[in-house]
Amino acid sequence: MPLNFLKPTKMKKLLLLLSVLSLVLTSCSSDDDNNDSSQELLIGTWTYFKAFEDGVEIVLSDCEKQETQVFNIDGTFSITEFDDFDGPCVQDGTFSGTWVNSGNGNYTVTAFGQTFSQAITFDGDTYSVVYLEDDGSGIIEYIDTYIKS
Repeated sequence: MPLNFLKPTKMKKLLLLLSVLSLVLTSCSSDDDNNDSSQELLIGTWTYFKAFEDGVEIVLSDCEKQETQVFNIDGTFSITEFDDFDGPCVQDGTFSGTWVNSGNGNYTVTAFGQTFSQAITFDGDTYSVVYLEDDGSGIIEYIDTYIKS
């Protein structure tokens, strides 16, 4: 979930991805409680679509838009990142973990031995994740949006 204006460090990327995953895992629908996984909005393949910093859209490179998140019906996920920091666009890494719909619009994601729970917003074929970061001079609100492939 790299941002074009400010390339995050690996740890920042990890935290951002985990936040996105966690947020991705919260649906606004009360149907989440029916335990019918065929109705789960998160299942599928998603690609990085838009990013915002404090409400201002950040232009994503074509390389950044190749990031893919796959959420499987068996509760597993994988994320593939791409990077064009030093020239051509290359795959920057892949990681995986598990996810669970915890009900009442809450999801739990486990990756790298850590478990996170957060909220996201589904809107048609997109979902958006909101996360806050203290840059030392104040809190910045980031929103990352993914579109179903």
